[in-house]
Amino acid sequence: MAHYGTLRDYHFVDNESADDIRGGSKVYGLHNEKLGKIDDVIFDHSTGQIRYVVVDTGGWLSSKKFIVPSHRLQPSAEHEDDFRVDLSKEQIETFPPYNESDVESEEKWGEYENRYR
Repeated sequence: MAHYGTLRDYHFVDNESADDIRGGSKVYGLHNEKLGKIDDVIFDHSTGQIRYVVVDTGGWLSSKKFIVPSHRLQPSAEHEDDFRVDLSKEQIETFPPYNESDVESEEKWGEYENRYR
């Protein structure tokens, strides 16, 4: 069993009490540039702590999705219920391509995190 996992298809029982950011919250970068929508989260099985958010770019990035460490995500002052991160599209294009299946293997995920750092 991998150390990390995603919430991919998980649905909260009580939607009214669960603040689920996977509902399409947008992520904006430097200079208020829209980077995409939050598609999923990656969490640590042992602590339940969210480690990364998965952002779907809608197609501007060749790999279509990228991850951001959760501690780098901040509420957006300009856009209600959305988030910001201090990154540009150019910086994100240098990230290693995100592959959802890498999270399923501790070895693959460890290799990915090393490339990501």
